[in-house]
Amino acid sequence: MKTVPKIELHLHIDGSVPPATAWQLAKDQGLPEGELTLEEVTRRMVIQPGENGTDFKEFDLPLAVMQTAPALRQVTADLIARLAGEGVCYAELRFAPQLHREKGLTQRDAIEAVLQGVADGEAACPEIAVGILLCAMGKLEPAEVNRDENLETVRLAAEFIAAGSKVVGVDLAGYEEHLSDYADLFDLARELGVPATCHSEFEVPQCLPFGTARIGHGYQVAQRPDLAEIVKARGVTLEMCPVSSIISYDLPEDGRHPLKVLYDQGVKVTVNTDNLTVLGTSLEREYEYCRRMGFCDRDLILMNINSAEAAFLPPEEKAKLVARLRACLEE
Repeated sequence: MKTVPKIELHLHIDGSVPPATAWQLAKDQGLPEGELTLEEVTRRMVIQPGENGTDFKEFDLPLAVMQTAPALRQVTADLIARLAGEGVCYAELRFAPQLHREKGLTQRDAIEAVLQGVADGEAACPEIAVGILLCAMGKLEPAEVNRDENLETVRLAAEFIAAGSKVVGVDLAGYEEHLSDYADLFDLARELGVPATCHSEFEVPQCLPFGTARIGHGYQVAQRPDLAEIVKARGVTLEMCPVSSIISYDLPEDGRHPLKVLYDQGVKVTVNTDNLTVLGTSLEREYEYCRRMGFCDRDLILMNINSAEAAFLPPEEKAKLVARLRACLEE
């Protein structure tokens, strides 16, 4: 797989900032975290043994240093360079603009900074193309708490897409306990013609009415034959992240893993990393877990083809990606 062009559809920018970068940014910005040791910073940013990361505290430090336009631009460009070095030919990176306003940035400012990082990254690494997903955020509190911010995110996505930028769609991330309360976000996205995906590990029935072409994670689908039939019939693609699922939910690593169960059932599944730093992972590590489940390299290529077909790209660009991957099956 080292020579096969790879696709990454589910990757959070804030969860992929290298600890050394976060540490240096904290120092440069005069933040208290800059007084920590690199070891302490790393421990705060990476899920530790025995923890599952479901409280999202590992994101606190990277978010603290990602409150300026230069920092957002830098971490985005650096992430693109890392992915290009791992043989990724197309990646959709996601972030929540509303989480980067603590020092005066607007959502628009944050998006523009990330897009500058994309331009830098693609210029330095022309072998990779990048799209940006803007995340609305699900809360434990009632959806009204940040409804205006979430609706603004969707409207901005529509505006940037219409302008021909690298923004390609929207996502709903965060807590999924009250997913059904966010239906208006997806109604607006559909009205504005914005492609959408939605995080849902174990609340898939709440998210299916949104009608998204993709669902982030979707492990519950493997536990419910009725959901599997619906997802399969609708052609929904699942953005699955093996290491994330095993660390966060103690799912098995063998053939009983939802990824293998659903692949064998013909559901459109894909392999992604979710958060490179928080999970201490990479696509190669994800593929190694897949091999433990019984997947071969041909299976991995076919799942990359699923990714190409599900990417929020124009049809002709999808077709090029699919053709490149199908050629790998013949080698």
